[in-house]
Amino acid sequence: GWTWRRPDLLFVVPRPRRIVPWTAALRRMQRVTRWVDPTYLRNRLVCISLSQSSFIGEEFQTDPSGLPPVFPRDQCERWDVDALRGAAAQHPHQRGLWIFPGALSPDACADITSAVERLTGGHRVQGEQGVPVRAAAEKPPPAAPPAEEAAWEWLSYGHARWMVPLQPAGGVCDAFARGPLSELHSHGCTDARSWPSLGSLGCGGGEALRALEGLPASAMADGFRGRPPLFLQLQRLQRGASIGAHVDQHQQGGRAIMTAVVSGGGSDVRVGGVSFRVATGDVYALEGAARDSVDHEVYHGDEDRLSVTIRYGGRGDEDPYPYPR
Repeated sequence: GWTWRRPDLLFVVPRPRRIVPWTAALRRMQRVTRWVDPTYLRNRLVCISLSQSSFIGEEFQTDPSGLPPVFPRDQCERWDVDALRGAAAQHPHQRGLWIFPGALSPDACADITSAVERLTGGHRVQGEQGVPVRAAAEKPPPAAPPAEEAAWEWLSYGHARWMVPLQPAGGVCDAFARGPLSELHSHGCTDARSWPSLGSLGCGGGEALRALEGLPASAMADGFRGRPPLFLQLQRLQRGASIGAHVDQHQQGGRAIMTAVVSGGGSDVRVGGVSFRVATGDVYALEGAARDSVDHEVYHGDEDRLSVTIRYGGRGDEDPYPYPR
């Protein structure tokens, strides 16, 4: 015989909808909408295409620079700098790499941003819209210094990146200006003695930058005490663009380097095998092994970034850079 059994009934239980917090939804929307921003998209594509030469160099071994290969981003040690907010700290393994999250207050960042706009005449760019390109220094530069300029326009250096130089508050070293700095292409090989001086920059932005110039000597004393400031570089990096892996030039790049993010933070930085995220107001610095022995790069961000880089010299007789005082 056989026994008839009632087949099991199939119940379809609706899956409950997942409630997504509005902040997470906003981040998702931002990730989607950035790809329809033509400026962001263009810069990403250009920077990706420019980076392909490294792959060719790996295959054909044509790169003569002798620099170590770029450390893969996905294999970097991730440094949680948010836990360090409010004080400067050196990385425990990559010596010479410093971070000071939130070193600049929102008011200081706003003051610096306004000062930069005034200094550049409303963000005028050399070679664009009738703005002349500043002439390179005479070779060799004359002994008599030129007049110090009160304003300076941005100079395009690389893709979607612009720079403006400043003398430190105490003025640039004359021998340094007439020597290595006169060959600095990122500032058009101009005479550094004609650059605007931080000491002459007024208003709150000038005060904030002068305080920033002296910050590492106290906050990062082990790496920066006794190092004179050599010169400053204001930098704009457009959203979607990146600064490729490099080691700064020895002759012009200083013995120690500090960078402050003034606006448009929210991008990753890699130094050797360490990566970390910087936000507006954060300061990071390189000296020793982090400056000389490994490369560093700035990954693309979703916003236009304004930053200030200050370069420092050696520590007196033990490292008389650029020249003995």
